[in-house]
Amino acid sequence: MTALTIVLPVGSARAGDYPTPVIVDYVIGCMASNGETQDMLRRCSCSIDAIASIIPYETYEQAETIMRMQQTMGAQATLFRNTKALKVKVDELRLAQVEADFRCF
Repeated sequence: MTALTIVLPVGSARAGDYPTPVIVDYVIGCMASNGETQDMLRRCSCSIDAIASIIPYETYEQAETIMRMQQTMGAQATLFRNTKALKVKVDELRLAQVEADFRCF
């Protein structure tokens, strides 16, 4: 019996690259927004797996941080609202989330 080898494109992410607490936090938040059912557990788990297959964890972490900082008040938060380079990171995550929605919901 031969072993199955999965070849990922250069720069692609894998679900195992995301820390477990991040995955759990995403699934809990997703279920809180969409319903706390077994079906939503499956769909929300699928969603974070899809996101993880699209963008590396580092990009996810940066985009999440930027989005959280954009929600805060004060002068420091302004830096996170008006920078094109930061917008690119957030857009990457949002596109991954849209793809995850198509795959899982």
